Amino acid sequence: MSVANLTLPMFIGSIFNWALFSILLAQAYIYFSVFPKDRTWWKLIVVLIVFLEVVETASSTRDMVHIFGAGWGNLDALDDVGWAWFSVPVMGAIISFVCQTFYGWRIHVIGHSPFMTFMFVLIVLVSFVELGAGIWTGVEICIAGKFSVLQSSNLTATATWLAGMCAADLLIIFGTIFSLRQSTDSEFTSTRTNSVVSRVIRLTAETGGLCMAFVLVDIYLFASYKGTNYHLAVCIELSKIYSNSILLIFNSRAHMGHGCSINTDDYSGVNMSSSLFSRSKRSTASAPIEIGVRVSRSDANSDFGGKRMDC
Repeated sequence: MSVANLTLPMFIGSIFNWALFSILLAQAYIYFSVFPKDRTWWKLIVVLIVFLEVVETASSTRDMVHIFGAGWGNLDALDDVGWAWFSVPVMGAIISFVCQTFYGWRIHVIGHSPFMTFMFVLIVLVSFVELGAGIWTGVEICIAGKFSVLQSSNLTATATWLAGMCAADLLIIFGTIFSLRQSTDSEFTSTRTNSVVSRVIRLTAETGGLCMAFVLVDIYLFASYKGTNYHLAVCIELSKIYSNSILLIFNSRAHMGHGCSINTDDYSGVNMSSSLFSRSKRSTASAPIEIGVRVSRSDANSDFGGKRMDC
C-alpha cells in the first residue's frame, strides 16, 4: 500500500479541519458580540458546539502530531488509528446530532402543526440512529486498530452512520422549506417579512444541501477507494461543516432582520424569536410580525465600531 494513500488524505483533512475551526471561533465571537441578549439555551447550544469542536480538534491534532511528527517514517505509526476512532465518528456523530436536533426543533416551532411535529420526531429518530451508528463505527475502528483493515471490518457501521446523516439532512431541508412556505402563505402579510422568510429558506437549503453534499462525497470515497484513506480528507472536518452551518444560521439574523444592510449606529442585532426561531402561540394571522430590535448607540458602536455592514 502506498504511504501517500494513508497520509495525504489525513494531512489535507487536518488542514481544512483547522481552517474551519478558526472560522467557527470567529462566528462564535460574532454571535456573542451581536446577540448578547439571546435566549440562554441558545447560548448554551453555541457553547456546547464550540466545546465539542475544541475536543474534536485537539484529538485530531494529537493524531497528526503522532503521524507526521513523533511517528514519521514508522509505517506502523502511519497505519495506527490512534484517537481517530473518537475524534472522527464519535465526535462527528455527537455534533451532527446536536445540530440536526436543533434544526428539527426549529422546524417544529415554525410549522406549529401535527405534520411538523411528526417531521421533528422523525428527524430526531433518524439522528438517534446516526448517533448510535457513529458510536458503533468508533468501536469498530478502535477494535480494528489499523487504517489498512478498516473498510473490511466496519463497512456496515460506517455506511449506516453516513447514510443516517444524509437522510436527516434531507428531512431537514424538506421540512424547513415546507414549513416556512406554509407560514408565508397563511400568516405573513408583510412583503418585507416574506423577503426575510425567503432568505431563511434559501440559507437553510444551502447549508443543509452543503452538509449533505459533503456526506455524499464521503460515502463515495469510502465505498469506491478501498484500502486507502481518501475519505478521511472529507470525514475529518465533517463535524465542522455542521457546526459552522448552525452558527451561520444564528448570525445570519443580523442581515436578515433589516433588509439589505445594518447600520450599527441604530441597530446591534435582530431578535427574530417572535417569528422565525420561536413563534409565539399568541400570534394570529391578522397581526403582522415585526422583526428588529433597536438598541443604544453605545452598544452598537461597541459591537462593530459604528461601521455599516452591507449584505
